[in-house]
Amino acid sequence: MSFRDYTPILKLVFVSIFLARFTAAFPLVHHSHPLSTDPTTEVNSDFVSANLLRPALFTRAIYCGEDQVTKWVCEPCKALGSDIHVIKWGGDNNAVPNYIIAHDNSTNTIVVAHRGTNTKSLLSILDDVEIKHVDLDKSIFKQQEKIRIHYGFQNTFKHTSSDILAEVKEALAEYKSQSLLIAGHSLGATIATLDAVMLHEQLDSSVKKTVVVFGLPRMGNEHWANYVDSTIGPGFYRVTDRKDPVVDLPPHLLDYYHPSGEIHIEDVNTAGQATKVVKCPGQENKHCSAGNSVFHDAILNHRGPYFENISFSCKK
Repeated sequence: MSFRDYTPILKLVFVSIFLARFTAAFPLVHHSHPLSTDPTTEVNSDFVSANLLRPALFTRAIYCGEDQVTKWVCEPCKALGSDIHVIKWGGDNNAVPNYIIAHDNSTNTIVVAHRGTNTKSLLSILDDVEIKHVDLDKSIFKQQEKIRIHYGFQNTFKHTSSDILAEVKEALAEYKSQSLLIAGHSLGATIATLDAVMLHEQLDSSVKKTVVVFGLPRMGNEHWANYVDSTIGPGFYRVTDRKDPVVDLPPHLLDYYHPSGEIHIEDVNTAGQATKVVKCPGQENKHCSAGNSVFHDAILNHRGPYFENISFSCKK
């Protein structure tokens, strides 16, 4: 992926820098959502292997393309093992980022994983910058007062929501599974989060649901963040990589906030292995990505590597 491919995201970064500097000089809006100051807790490699590695590999696999994934011959496919059945490959890598629904026989888990934005696609780019708030779609979600969410993210999610709900219900029944993993990167992380809320509302509570997303942008207002916390709860992990600026967008100024569950990578060595990974208490912790400076962000951190040299791109 070339530097040019990041131009749309960089534009949004520059707009956010302008807004941050403008409001510092002219504080027109006061937000009552303080950053958490609670100390972080370092997690070990066993935690990463048990909770984050397979979701990352499933998400990375989608970048390999339909032919390699449906035949299960890509490098991350091999790392996951041969006992995976791809139930469905979806999306068009344009208006709808690619996704897979699969059965992981090793854990008898149904997996839904979404690819991130194709920055060469104008429609996907527009989804990323359509930052106006809208209500949650009442035809999909239970009505919740005061929740406002990013228009573009919800609009993209709606292209696949009914199909994913139907396919997941069918797969859980067919494989007699009581376990569901939902994962995604970047724009795919926002779709995965919306999938997760929908599926938590629609599926029986006996189904164990785990959500692991990478490079998640802010999606909605404080009421949305609270709703994710109360709906998905402790099964939600959002992994942030070092100085990735995308996870700090859209800015707080525009009334956007993250839910809890951040796992932050503080450093990665030259072999692509995370050398320090921490749990971050609260919804926005100043010791983690929320404490990054927009003047020292590194856009390439959005791609990775996260750990085990996993980067979300079309290479390899």
